[in-house]
Amino acid sequence: MSRMLISVSIGEEDRQTLTDVMRVMFKRFVPLMCLISTGIILCAFPFTGMFFHDPSKTVFMMTIRAFHILPLCMPLSIICMHFVCYGQASGKQGLVHLLSILDGVVCVAGFTALMIPFLGINGVYIANVLNGVVTTLVIIGYAWLKKKRFPRNMEELMVIPEDFGVPAEQRLDLSIRNREGVVLISEQVHNFCLERGIDSRRAYLAGLSLEEMAGNVVDHGFTKDNKHHYIDVRVVHKDDDVILRVKDDCVPFDPHERQGFVEGDDIVKNIGIRMVFRIAGDVRYQNILGLNVLTIRI
Repeated sequence: MSRMLISVSIGEEDRQTLTDVMRVMFKRFVPLMCLISTGIILCAFPFTGMFFHDPSKTVFMMTIRAFHILPLCMPLSIICMHFVCYGQASGKQGLVHLLSILDGVVCVAGFTALMIPFLGINGVYIANVLNGVVTTLVIIGYAWLKKKRFPRNMEELMVIPEDFGVPAEQRLDLSIRNREGVVLISEQVHNFCLERGIDSRRAYLAGLSLEEMAGNVVDHGFTKDNKHHYIDVRVVHKDDDVILRVKDDCVPFDPHERQGFVEGDDIVKNIGIRMVFRIAGDVRYQNILGLNVLTIRI
């Protein structure tokens, strides 16, 4: 879920949501995993008893030690996985490759090789914990190296570029509740683009694309059940690009599955979706927490 939220935030140039995902990870996910790890450690004996019944056997104590040591790496793995997801979505391939090589491969194998002659199987368990420590330190070290100082906040730890995101005047947030709202907001998007200095052709295409995609949601998604639905629209002007994000709570619908589809001899079927795909430089769809999220870059 974090991976998808990170991806959408980067597509929308949403600096606040991007950092919020990481804050939630540190404030909620890591403490929750610490509680789970503590529970596993405290239940080491009953858990081991599910597999082995004779405490005098060597394998019994080996398993006990595994339950005592291995859970310590679980909170650290949460941190590593989130930063790998963030690195993949933001193009930080150097960090991604480094963490991928270290995590579970170089660190575990290397520490195991060093410690197993002295600690036996316990060396394998401890190696997994040290693996998490090293990857966490690498994340901090990467930020320190890039920023030339120890990271003092979440944005510095994530090494978010200074030009990422847009101020409020370069963003427009709107909501649609019915068919009439589609036309009205399409006009607002068109005017917003013109006010931002976008050429009239692209301003028209931005409004038209939004009208087609949002109108399709209202006509088909709103009528699938008796529930009240909504569409949230965000328009971002960044580096001469117009980014449209359409988010709704209707049934899952991926426009990629319909863009090239013509039913029988009806060549106008799905023509609106096909037109948007021709207009846009990039179209991305994701379903997050039951919400359809469509990002269009023009």
